[in-house]
Amino acid sequence: DEEPMGTKGKPINQLARLKQRTDAVNDLYSDYCKQDIKDQTLICLHVDSRSASHRQDVFFYYFDQSKTGKQLANNVQDVFEQKYARYRPGSEYQGTVSCRNLYELRVPHPTTLYVELANIKNEADRKRILPSTNRQALANWLYEGLTKT
Repeated sequence: DEEPMGTKGKPINQLARLKQRTDAVNDLYSDYCKQDIKDQTLICLHVDSRSASHRQDVFFYYFDQSKTGKQLANNVQDVFEQKYARYRPGSEYQGTVSCRNLYELRVPHPTTLYVELANIKNEADRKRILPSTNRQALANWLYEGLTKT
């Protein structure tokens, strides 16, 4: 469950929640810029809730006006393709990279990568994200892609 930063309550309205979250990110970005920390990245992790029959691989979104966001998304996807080939031979990776005009991509100041991890209603997807060892593997793969040069 989402918990807002600070003492503010969580708005019921979705756009208000997105604004609250993005305002907090932009405030942090500004604070770190004042400390001369220029290289900042926002990673938005999301789990869909689609029909139980819909299985999805991890896929990535970036804002179309962000060259660094696109490069970041491609780097992380490359790592996921390599890891699937190594740890899931015979299972074709079908994750994609695409640009989207989502609020969480266009409004934050730092370079932003939106990661769609799974469909929580699909049993195979749940098995990928619920065990802590699998979540750690996903985190490791994300880190490897984020730090790829």
